Amino acid sequence: MSVAIAVSEQGDRAEMEDFHFLDPDFGGTGSIFGGVYDGHRGSRAARHAAEHLHSYFLDCLQAGLPPPEAFTLAYLKVSDDLKDQDSGTTAATFFVDETLVHTANAGDSRILVAGASGSLQLSVDHRLDDSQERKRIILCGGKIDYPYVMKGFRGVMPTRALGDEYFRDAGVIAAPSVGTHGLRKRDEWLVAATDGLFDVIDNHVTSRLCAEHTDPAELADTLLREVFTRCSRPDNTTIIVVKLR
Repeated sequence: MSVAIAVSEQGDRAEMEDFHFLDPDFGGTGSIFGGVYDGHRGSRAARHAAEHLHSYFLDCLQAGLPPPEAFTLAYLKVSDDLKDQDSGTTAATFFVDETLVHTANAGDSRILVAGASGSLQLSVDHRLDDSQERKRIILCGGKIDYPYVMKGFRGVMPTRALGDEYFRDAGVIAAPSVGTHGLRKRDEWLVAATDGLFDVIDNHVTSRLCAEHTDPAELADTLLREVFTRCSRPDNTTIIVVKLR
């Protein structure tokens, strides 16, 4: 039986702009839904996503849509809710349904599965380092001052986000990357986290720490402690850990 836990710390920031949602019995089906949301220019977008995206996703599932389509519609719906707001948020969400993990993400929060044999990233880092993202921004007429997508004198790092209406005509979109992963025997852990974790430790280190633990609460605390040990000015950091086996 899967066990899931979430931890979050403000770090060396003036405001906590990370939010998360975690339900180990999503829709009363025994499936797990989790999401981490990393806001910018305030916390409103991330808070709204954490409060509503899973509900929109469940509505789509109950209407008969497969999870990838349900995720896409839920992301677009949340972003549309925020069109009159100045804030934006990344999102990385997962739905564990028996032997499948369905994922979606917009921005640079990340999801991976890990075990003794290593890790596999299930999300896409939507930043200008990704050649396809960079090409899309340029084709949309967006300006680049690496690592930021620029419009006027303002910039944003993720090339996809919920909200951020000001940057839409610069190529920053809300449509997520979606995927489905069939769980393997070697997939022991799922980790979803904001860039407060993954800008400090990479997938390899995360996988190694996963292999050293059996208790999800201890693993989550270790990952968080690793960030605060390695980084003198840690970002908002939110981590969800799911023990799959």
